[in-house]
Amino acid sequence: MRKLTEQDIQNITGSTIAGYCIEAARIKRGPCTDSDHYGFILGRNARNHYVTWHFHLLDDDSVSVYWGHYFMEDRDAAVRDFNTR
Repeated sequence: MRKLTEQDIQNITGSTIAGYCIEAARIKRGPCTDSDHYGFILGRNARNHYVTWHFHLLDDDSVSVYWGHYFMEDRDAAVRDFNTR
């Protein structure tokens, strides 16, 4: 795992992961020395269901998502979760 960059965030935003179009991504930032190796994603699928995921990049720069919170059609709740995680 490597440190995430703003270019990584730009590359992820607008892509599709597991059927979800990525609307936003951000670097975690925090007090731990490796916080900048992790981030959060906000995605929407074709049924307008929303998810926020924790993620990191694998050695081949592919995105590994986990620890999802799912919000069905409640975009406002998903955005709040994305901003506060």
